[in-house]
Amino acid sequence: MIRVDLEHIRRQLCQLADIGKTSKGVSHLAYSEDFFRANKYVADLMRQAGMTVRTSRVGNVIGTYPGKTKRRIVIGSHIDSVVDGGMFDGCLGVIAGIEAVRTLRENGITPEHTLDIASFAEEEGLVIAGLVGSRAYCGLPPTPIMRERMGKYGFTEQDFEEAAAEEGPLDYSLELHIEQGGVLENRGMDIGVVSAIIAIKRYIVEFSGVANHAGTTPMNLRDDALVKAARFIRCVQKTVIETDPEMVGTVGRMEVFPNAMNTIPGKVSLTLELRALREESITAVHQRLMREFENEIASCHMTMEQPSYHMDSEVREAIHQACGKLGLSAVDMISGAGHDSMSLAQVTKAGMLFVPSVKGVSHSWKEKTHWRDVANGADALLQTFCILDKNLTAK
Repeated sequence: MIRVDLEHIRRQLCQLADIGKTSKGVSHLAYSEDFFRANKYVADLMRQAGMTVRTSRVGNVIGTYPGKTKRRIVIGSHIDSVVDGGMFDGCLGVIAGIEAVRTLRENGITPEHTLDIASFAEEEGLVIAGLVGSRAYCGLPPTPIMRERMGKYGFTEQDFEEAAAEEGPLDYSLELHIEQGGVLENRGMDIGVVSAIIAIKRYIVEFSGVANHAGTTPMNLRDDALVKAARFIRCVQKTVIETDPEMVGTVGRMEVFPNAMNTIPGKVSLTLELRALREESITAVHQRLMREFENEIASCHMTMEQPSYHMDSEVREAIHQACGKLGLSAVDMISGAGHDSMSLAQVTKAGMLFVPSVKGVSHSWKEKTHWRDVANGADALLQTFCILDKNLTAK
């Protein structure tokens, strides 16, 4: 059974992390100078592994390793990052995919499928919007916010269309990613087999009151917008837990006006994010909060909506088979974060593998995954590809 070379992956991840290195992590913000430097590094690695490479104007880097047919499997993730992020988020999936091709080539293996290794642009959504590159590769149309902002970063809707996958049916997709949570580590499991990616809705909720002098206004005569917001925040936690124990709700940002020490807050604006596999749970929580605070909320409008996406059962079974061959423990789990596989799931049979994150930390310079888990994930990715590739001959 062929296996990856961990030292190749370790060295390449560390070299990629040196691009855009900050005092507290890595910053490859999409379409930044460091992002394009990282893209060039990835393209060079793909060529060294024996792939032909095309770089699209949307920022995708696609390496192609020809198979016996034009039917395709894509292995992909992203290399754009948050500010002061870690070295594994997204990058692991790209580098492990390149190493899978290098391993196939060095062992003289020509797969049945043509294999695309994809480094998708702007997954994080900090510059334009999330999933720009993977949507373009999948032939999905740009969202309204993408259309509005893409010109600022040098590409058009035609460029978006031209970034679509090349000739040949796309049979499967695979993405290896760090878990970004603590489930696998806490349960002592090697691999997470993603069954679904949760739905998300985000809102801006505003509370109004009367700004007044903090020293001269008695407590019983105050109309304090921040007190209303505080009651709402407490209720979010309670309502989410009571509605669906598997969903989460977060108030992550809040602005207080006039934001002065000696003035009663007259206005508060906050973000509410609800995530759940069952979209009806999000609807139930939102409706209950709006009903209970209808006399205190000045306005509420949705800023983002993402449905849930289920990973393909055939691909999930192949991941479990691969883990069995490798002697790795595997568990089905739901992803609470969004990933490029959400785009792929709309056009092909998609699957995701997770490896443990130490203490569940991600989107932070403290993000860490043990190298043995990196090797396990990359080996499982390679073996899953081999299993799916053989499925073509059986059909």
